[in-house]
Amino acid sequence: MDFKDIVRAALNEYTEELRKAIDGLTAEERRFQPTPHSHHIDFVVWHMARVEDSWINGVAQGKDHVWIRDGWQQKFGLPERDGGYGFTVEQVANLPQFDIEQMMSYYDAVRRETLSYLDGLSHEDLERIPLPERRADYTIAQMLAHVLVEESQHVGQVAYLRGMQRGINA
Repeated sequence: MDFKDIVRAALNEYTEELRKAIDGLTAEERRFQPTPHSHHIDFVVWHMARVEDSWINGVAQGKDHVWIRDGWQQKFGLPERDGGYGFTVEQVANLPQFDIEQMMSYYDAVRRETLSYLDGLSHEDLERIPLPERRADYTIAQMLAHVLVEESQHVGQVAYLRGMQRGINA
């Protein structure tokens, strides 16, 4: 087993867990905010897809995000360049509602790009610094680790928000 197999397994595992966590939720459940200063599931799912797209396509490969290239921002009526980072509580609360299956279709398109990129990576590529002008010591390996950790944390948030509404294992 090499690093690609490990990254691929992690990507698959958290995506499977995300699908379980959103399965069967109503639009109202997906918009549940435990406090006015919390986010909701729709926001987290959109943000997760945008994070992977941004890091893999925009940063690592220096190409257009799938979000922009394939016109997903127009389909959803959401910002072209934003991904949720630094959003205010008002922006989170007012995120336009969307069809979760359509959002997961976008996420699937991002994942295809991610896996294609991963397949082409070499061990030497892991040491490349994609943003030398902004983060002179941040390698592709560190970026991949960050994506896996951040996305896993967000899956936990989605599962927690689901559990708050439906109970444990529901």
